[in-house]
Amino acid sequence: MIDRSKSPDLSTFVDLKFDYPTYVTLNNGIKVYIVNSGDQDVCKLDMLYRGGLLEETMPLQSMALASMLVHGSNEYTSEQMSELLDYNGAYMNAMSHDNFTQVSLNSLNSNLENVLPALRSVLLSPSIPEQEFDLLKMQIKSAYRNAKERVKYLSQMSCRGLYFGKKHPFAHMICDEDVERLTRDDVKAFHAEYYKPENCVMILSGKVGDKELSLLDKYYGIETCHGAASQINAIERTPSDTYNVLVNKEDALQSSVYMIHGSIPRNHHDYIKLRILITALGGYFGSRLMQNIREEKGYTYGISSMLVGRRGDAKIVISSECDTKYTYPLISEVNNEIKKLQNELMPIEELDMVKNCMLSDLAKTLDSPLSMASVVSSNILYSTGVDYFNRQAEEINRVSPEELLAVANKYIDADKFYIAIAGDEKQLKI
Repeated sequence: MIDRSKSPDLSTFVDLKFDYPTYVTLNNGIKVYIVNSGDQDVCKLDMLYRGGLLEETMPLQSMALASMLVHGSNEYTSEQMSELLDYNGAYMNAMSHDNFTQVSLNSLNSNLENVLPALRSVLLSPSIPEQEFDLLKMQIKSAYRNAKERVKYLSQMSCRGLYFGKKHPFAHMICDEDVERLTRDDVKAFHAEYYKPENCVMILSGKVGDKELSLLDKYYGIETCHGAASQINAIERTPSDTYNVLVNKEDALQSSVYMIHGSIPRNHHDYIKLRILITALGGYFGSRLMQNIREEKGYTYGISSMLVGRRGDAKIVISSECDTKYTYPLISEVNNEIKKLQNELMPIEELDMVKNCMLSDLAKTLDSPLSMASVVSSNILYSTGVDYFNRQAEEINRVSPEELLAVANKYIDADKFYIAIAGDEKQLKI
């Protein structure tokens, strides 16, 4: 009998290790990474096609196509597609990323053969029904109109404009004209350019056996690959000479602060150390920014910092929303916390807390085959390297306060943050 009057003993994490899965090759050359784990007779198929936001010739092409895939093909109407998935207990969704579009299908193993033909059909010949397409455009308009009413969105996009340059896709604010200009033919053209077998990599996770693999070969190994995969675009930044911008949102009840600092890429030998440092600054609930600005000063309900890594580019992002009168004091305290990281060794107790927080997040990734598959998809999307998970665990375990102090001084300059503030200009200038 467990004595529940006593707290369980605390223990440190055991060594976390992820064995990167091997892949098999379908008859036409498509790579399929296999994450075979779990006792439930379920599986998930992730299909990553080259072609995303940075490959668009006009705004919204990749996102609109991803949204329309579930609405049928030349063989299945939207209603038939929906009924087929529901009847078989399956779920399909698609999401556009920077350079890829990820199409995912969750299914019972016993029903996989019932839904794979429909998935293949929408990937080969999506119908883009006119009625559903017009409805999607209305939804996009509404979503972005609502977004522009929020100070958080205004500060985020304005800061991206400073950091990336206003003409960069990552800084483009979708407007009604973009939506009106987009046609079904534009979406179909994007599909024809990128949804090809040579552009596809698959991840099959769950309880995977020979039957599931043979079904993939049956339905997806029959299309002929034509040449090399499409190029992955990398659009250069054209940053602004101005580091600060104030976006007026008349009568806003609060203001939003968004800060971006350029950083080292994910393949840099100090990247993981910097990520640990930024986590300590504002990456978890007990972080320095939260303790100071939320708990002690009461300026905000929440503030966060993160190191955001993409292919060949990474940036430090700090964001918060607050009562307008606390806007500039909040920014001042952010700078104070950065200076502390650059001038004082981090206490061992605090570093241990940060380590445990980050290691627990890594441990969650190993909970299920579906979450382990996300490690593989992240590597494909952002070219992190097959050893990235294990390098994170090793670096977190061994990093020292002295190393973090050196990293803080080498890669962060408080004067080099691009800062965008969105709020009521009249109150902000008082």
